[in-house]
Amino acid sequence: MEEFPVIKVRKGKVKRGEKIWKKRDALQVIEELVKQYDMVYIIDVDGYNRNNPNLDLYKKIGKNLWIDSFPRRVEDVVDLIVVGAERITIKNMEGENIKELKEICEKDIYISGDDPDAFNKLVKYNLKGLVIDEVQEIKKDVQTWKIYKEEWVIKRVK
Repeated sequence: MEEFPVIKVRKGKVKRGEKIWKKRDALQVIEELVKQYDMVYIIDVDGYNRNNPNLDLYKKIGKNLWIDSFPRRVEDVVDLIVVGAERITIKNMEGENIKELKEICEKDIYISGDDPDAFNKLVKYNLKGLVIDEVQEIKKDVQTWKIYKEEWVIKRVK
C-alpha cells in the first residue's frame, strides 16, 4: 500500500503530530520527509483560510510535493505547479475551470471534498483520483487516497 506523510503548513510553520517547526527547521523537516518517503502531502491552512498558500516555502523545496491548498482558480493551480507541486488536490472548483486546467496541465490532479458530485467531476474531466477523509467511503472503482488524521499519513486504498 502506498502512503506518504501528511503535514500542515501555516504561516511558514510546519506541523506534524504535536510538533511544530519554524523557518529553517520547517524547510529541513519537509526536505527530510521528501527524501525518506519520496513525497509529502501538504495541507496548506493559509491556502484554505485566506487563499494565500505558502508558495515561497514550496519553491525552496521544488520537488515531490503533493499540495492541498484549496485552489479556487486555474491561476492558483498554476502557481502551485510553478513552485514544484507534482500532485495537486482541488476541492470545489467549477467544471469550466477543471476543463481548462486539464488542457494546460500535465500534473496529477486529484479532487476532494464533501461534494457528492466529486466522482462525476473526476470521471468527466479525467482527473487522477479522489482524496477523502478516513471516515468517508467511495464505492466506485477509482484511484482513492484516504487521509488518516491521527497517523498523519495519506494512504492509497484503491
